[in-house]
Amino acid sequence: MAGYNKDDWIVIGVSGVTCGGKTTLANRLKNVLRPVYVFHQDKYFYPDDSPKHVRCEGMEHNNYDILSALDMETMYDDIIQTLSGRDKSHGSSVERETGKLEAKGKKFLIVEGFTVMNYKPILELCNLRYYFVLEYGECVSRRCLRLYDPPDVAGYFERCVWPEHLKYRAQIEQDKRVQILDGTRPDIYDVVIADLNTLGLTEIR
Repeated sequence: MAGYNKDDWIVIGVSGVTCGGKTTLANRLKNVLRPVYVFHQDKYFYPDDSPKHVRCEGMEHNNYDILSALDMETMYDDIIQTLSGRDKSHGSSVERETGKLEAKGKKFLIVEGFTVMNYKPILELCNLRYYFVLEYGECVSRRCLRLYDPPDVAGYFERCVWPEHLKYRAQIEQDKRVQILDGTRPDIYDVVIADLNTLGLTEIR
């Protein structure tokens, strides 16, 4: 892994349940941390007509809620390229700005996605690991307000989305390095900033 010094980086993994608040947290962190690079797992879905997709049992619909629906190897390779300084295309906020937050001598990289930490090579890169959870009813009500492409078909949430989440969540809960976060908590951003403060976070003046 030539050129990659882990001491130069703080890598933050944000994973968990659909509609749990992952992207909202990642975007808030992107807006305040400097310099920061962001990877969204949703950018790595295989095309809808890819033969790599698996159909939901008994449904004419791809199962987009399993790891094999995503090109995780490419995502990991892209992350390593950025960590090694060979690809800056994911740098969305790199200039120092008064009032933003930095950690002297370090850069931030945020990896966000519903199963991103179920892919062990990415999990192991992270310094901080967060996993969002919701109760079933709250998750359903939030999911109903979201538009997907392709859209959910009848029964998809109950037969694919929720069971797959429970499976992946059970895996994550075995790893004590991962902090489980209730997606209804109003202070999640503050929790993460407090953790970053222990790593030397300071305000740019």
